Amino acid sequence: MKNDDTFRSFLSMGAQIAEEVRRRLDEAAASVGNSSNSADDLDVSAITEAILADIRTEINTEVERAITRIGVAREDELASLRARIEKLEK
Repeated sequence: MKNDDTFRSFLSMGAQIAEEVRRRLDEAAASVGNSSNSADDLDVSAITEAILADIRTEINTEVERAITRIGVAREDELASLRARIEKLEK
C-alpha cells in the first residue's frame, strides 16, 4: 500500500511538472509573438535554462519528500552513521 501511494505521488508530481513546463513555454511563446518585445529583449536560451532550473529544484524537493515518506536513508545520513560506527569501533 505504501509503495502504491509513493508511485501515485511520483506520477502526480510528474504530471504537475509537465503542466508547469507547458505553461511556462506557452508564456515564453506568447512573449515571442508580442510586438513590444525585441529579439534583444528576449533570450530564449535564458528562459529555457530558468525553467529547467526551477523544474530541477521542484524535482529535488519532491524526491526528498518521497524519500522521507518511505523512510530511505540518504547518502549523507549513511556516511554520518558509518563515521560514528568507525569512531565507536576504535
